[in-house]
Amino acid sequence: MAGHNCSSSRVSDTRSFSPSMFEIELRATFVIVDRNGGVSTEVGRIISHVIHDFPLEDLISDGNGAVSDMFNSMRIPVQPSKVEEVAASAVRLAVAARDGGCKVLRMRVQVEAVVDEVPDFGNGDDTDDENEDEEAAAVENLVKVMVEGSGKDCPICLEELTVGSEGVCMPCLHVFHDTCIVAWLNKKKHCPCCRFKLS
Repeated sequence: MAGHNCSSSRVSDTRSFSPSMFEIELRATFVIVDRNGGVSTEVGRIISHVIHDFPLEDLISDGNGAVSDMFNSMRIPVQPSKVEEVAASAVRLAVAARDGGCKVLRMRVQVEAVVDEVPDFGNGDDTDDENEDEEAAAVENLVKVMVEGSGKDCPICLEELTVGSEGVCMPCLHVFHDTCIVAWLNKKKHCPCCRFKLS
């Protein structure tokens, strides 16, 4: 994505259920602009909304890394200061929850990013023959599952996991489109939702 900036964000706290996991509910609005002759004109908006799950201890030990991976997985261009701001809030709440001083286990984050083109959410079917062996090794332990519930989206491409279609389940139980998780694991060897490390 060329020419972008993160123009605003809002962070708020809500309640959740699991005492060992922390959720960050991220709603991103991509404002697509056409820059012609020094004048920027808005040509559209795309809203992406995903809930990311993090084990409390993983978030506490590497908040910046977890938040940075979260923004990257959704193709949201953000400045390092914004990553640090969101990570500091999440780590503070996670530590308080772990130590019993707070029961907040979900944080809601809203960002607006101005971009020159629609973000590439990785839906393409192109794969290089040279990468096939590496991808096969990374997904060797993954299980194929039949999607049974409606209203679930793939956390990587943000498109619906269609009922009756085949998905891929990581050992942490997060489900993805096969091509999406293979492309992700070719670059990073952990779950994009909870950072579970694929062994």
